Amino acid sequence: MAHINLEKDLIPLSDFRASYKKYITSLSEERNSIVLTQNGKAAAVLVSPGEYDLLTGKNEVLNLIASRLQEISNGEFVTDEDDMWKELES
Repeated sequence: MAHINLEKDLIPLSDFRASYKKYITSLSEERNSIVLTQNGKAAAVLVSPGEYDLLTGKNEVLNLIASRLQEISNGEFVTDEDDMWKELES
């Protein structure tokens, strides 16, 4: 995920409500995320569909790695490396 630009990416909820079409368009065309603020504090994060796909894909890989590490700590070793790579690719 790209770094947050405080000037462009932190948007008060009231501004978002007033101009949501503009922000949704800019989200899909220019940036990966928008942080909505309420009373000066972060309240929600909107991400583009591409960024969402990237984040969920990374999460799946991390979960698979954690699962494999748990198997190794339990004495269950991966014997077929090709199967592991196929699982990562699916």
